[in-house]
Amino acid sequence: MKTTIKNIIKFIIFIGIGAVLFLLVYKDFDFVELVEEAKTLDYKWFLLMAVLGLFSHFFRTFRWKMLLETEGNKTRFSNTFLAVANGYFANLALPRLGEVTRCGIISKYEKIPFAKVLGTMISERAIDLIIFFIFAVIGVIVGYDQVLEFLRKNPKFGDNLEFLFSWKFIVLSTIIIAIGIFFIVKIAKGKYNKYKIFAKISNFLNQLWEGLISIKNINNKAKFIFHSFFIWILYFLMLYSCFFAFDSMQHLDLSVALVIFVAGSLGMLAPAPNGIGAYHFMVIQTLIIYGIAESSAASFALIAHGIQTVLLILLGVLSFILLPILNKK
Repeated sequence: MKTTIKNIIKFIIFIGIGAVLFLLVYKDFDFVELVEEAKTLDYKWFLLMAVLGLFSHFFRTFRWKMLLETEGNKTRFSNTFLAVANGYFANLALPRLGEVTRCGIISKYEKIPFAKVLGTMISERAIDLIIFFIFAVIGVIVGYDQVLEFLRKNPKFGDNLEFLFSWKFIVLSTIIIAIGIFFIVKIAKGKYNKYKIFAKISNFLNQLWEGLISIKNINNKAKFIFHSFFIWILYFLMLYSCFFAFDSMQHLDLSVALVIFVAGSLGMLAPAPNGIGAYHFMVIQTLIIYGIAESSAASFALIAHGIQTVLLILLGVLSFILLPILNKK
């Protein structure tokens, strides 16, 4: 009961954060103009976006299966794919809930210890972070002048970055992380196993570690790297394909799309369901830098993000229905 109440409170908080950010971004937006813009769109490009999104799910499923099966565990493609889809769906309710949800689904239906599954998911996210960093570096190089202009126009954003790289923040973070790692290692080695709770945590951490190091046991590492990069290439192409649906944005090239993709991805990190509000702000501000009118930029962010969200909901609901049907036994 207490867990349910906590989840409800979290849901309200995160939805509230997203709603506030969204309202701040669109408080002066003319939604009548949005309706007029929607009438002029070429919707076949959104169909292409949906296909690209579906393929990104397939490649993520293939990659995760490679990690899950390094210890000899065989997983069904259907369950793994539906777990991935269900994870994206759960993230619409609470940020990061999807990661736990999809791990729980695989653990339940494929009979793999939850901690091991969670370890593979963390490994997967670590790889994603590295690849996103590569995209971000390329994006900064490509749009260096435009990034500087963005920081000048948004001094608060620049101040926050400055704090993150200040020596005080770095020293404090290093100390806290070092202390945390010290105790985690001690617990994992069983130093406190005389206490039942620490013995359980130790077992969990060791299973988690087995999942984390699953990358080194992958037979075809080249295939794993290919899948990893192609997932993000598909994400990027999903955004780029949306440009062609808008008359005002068809002239934007791949380099511009890359900068906007990086900015939007940073917005998705905000503690709001599916990055609502923060994603819109980052995309709108970046498009303005490239000469797109604010109204057109706001329409693009709202429509592109909205259609992607609807697709995630449809696929998530479908996965929610199919999972118990395909796993009757």
